Amino acid sequence: MKFALFACNMGPCADPKVAARVARAAEAAGFESLWVGEHVVLPDPQAPPSPVPPLTPMLDPTVALTFLAAHTEKVRLGTGIIILPQRNPLVLAKELAGDSSSASASAT
Repeated sequence: MKFALFACNMGPCADPKVAARVARAAEAAGFESLWVGEHVVLPDPQAPPSPVPPLTPMLDPTVALTFLAAHTEKVRLGTGIIILPQRNPLVLAKELAGDSSSASASAT
């Protein structure tokens, strides 16, 4: 069985020191992968299906993945949510194609 950790770019993990500690601890504990998500706009007040309160800190997924790659060695990295219509597809491809570490990235 493989275990993964999601939300590595939001809430407490929006703090880089916390994100680095969590990523290294998850890797040391044998987690297979770390995942990030994206929500550009959150309704205030929170209303279903909004997953988090409106003031939840959240880092850009590509920035967070790059940061996590720099602080881990072999854990896989992925994004569960990237809002494609709000991004330039060529810029996104370039951001995700870079191999900044030995960790591997995947997107669903």
